[in-house]
Amino acid sequence: MFDSFIVVLVFSAIFSLINTKYLKLSSTIGMMILALMMSVIILFVKEFAPGLYQYIPTFERDIHFREFLLEIILSFLLFAGAMHINIQELQRQRKAVFVFAIFGTIISTFLVGTLTYFAAQMLSINIPFIYSLLFGALISPTDPIAVLSILKNYSVRKDLQMNIEGESLFNDGVGMVLFVVILQVINRGYQNVGIDEVVLLFLREAVGGIGFGLLIAFVGFEILKRTENNAKTHLMLTISMASGGYALAENIHVSPALAMVAGGLYLGKKIHSNEYSKENLNQLVTFWDVLDEILNGVLFVLLGFFVTLIKPEAVNIPLAIITIVIVLVARYIAVLVPFQLIKHSNRKVNRKTILILTWGGLRGALGIALALSIPTDHFGDLFVFLMYSVALFSIIIQGLTIGKLVKKLDLVNLSKE
Repeated sequence: MFDSFIVVLVFSAIFSLINTKYLKLSSTIGMMILALMMSVIILFVKEFAPGLYQYIPTFERDIHFREFLLEIILSFLLFAGAMHINIQELQRQRKAVFVFAIFGTIISTFLVGTLTYFAAQMLSINIPFIYSLLFGALISPTDPIAVLSILKNYSVRKDLQMNIEGESLFNDGVGMVLFVVILQVINRGYQNVGIDEVVLLFLREAVGGIGFGLLIAFVGFEILKRTENNAKTHLMLTISMASGGYALAENIHVSPALAMVAGGLYLGKKIHSNEYSKENLNQLVTFWDVLDEILNGVLFVLLGFFVTLIKPEAVNIPLAIITIVIVLVARYIAVLVPFQLIKHSNRKVNRKTILILTWGGLRGALGIALALSIPTDHFGDLFVFLMYSVALFSIIIQGLTIGKLVKKLDLVNLSKE
């Protein structure tokens, strides 16, 4: 796997240069498109020149995408993304962020699950309803990795950008919790699981994850304050907080994603306060910015190459097209309903905002990684294909057009609506 990672890293650098010089797209989108084009060439060679195919590096065959994302880099990406959030702006938008993240994700899970169930039945694909809900849970969270990396390139109004970024970070964790809960219900048999157990499991994962993340960040920052004023030591400590905290959260069965988001937010607030030296702050921020860029590039290149791993028997184009439409409709409703709960307290959230929140709800690597954890006899291969189809559409089509939509709706920077 290490050799495969090196190959992908090299391709990331090459694609980044090509995109910067010629395509001039958002770095992650450009790199993903180039990797997708390369994967098509690989598939062509595999089909028509098998002798040549055996000399192609095996990264597209032996990279373990789920383990690479969930076990290695997700902790760093979530931690870095949360650290860079403007905590003052998040506090001003906290009601909108949490309502959209929690209620929006739950609503979307049930809407996508229900509509996918009936769409599959219409196409003579017999997917039990509980499995459709599982698919709804993995595809409903907007991917913070995709959202944060693409929004960097657009001057979206601050309050709107915070709604999108904050929601994507938190609904990522909420979606993973829902996924774990539903998968456990499937494995144990829904007739053997009471509603009280489901609620307790959800609370343990969600509340426990947030609490554990805050604890890790609190202890970590207290250590930072009391250690030698050495930037290298502080870098090592923050890396340990992200990687060790994520692994420990998994072992005590609380949400590692929410732990990283909560921990990153707390640490980001503290290191920007007067309690932390400005010299160390600059080096710490620079390091995490660079690491974030590198890992994002690698991840999106892997997403482009991932098409070579999709099993041909799982391909169902009609269902994929319907699923893309279902996800967009469910996203709109999942934003509209929570909006009714907060419209009196947040007048800036109007129909224009809802459209941007809908179109800016990108899906990406996280959903694919979750789909890969579903066994084949639980429709895992089909869900991987459907998730990848939605991810490609959202990252390439929605990602390339969200900037134009922001300008058309006059939601750039602090412009008035």
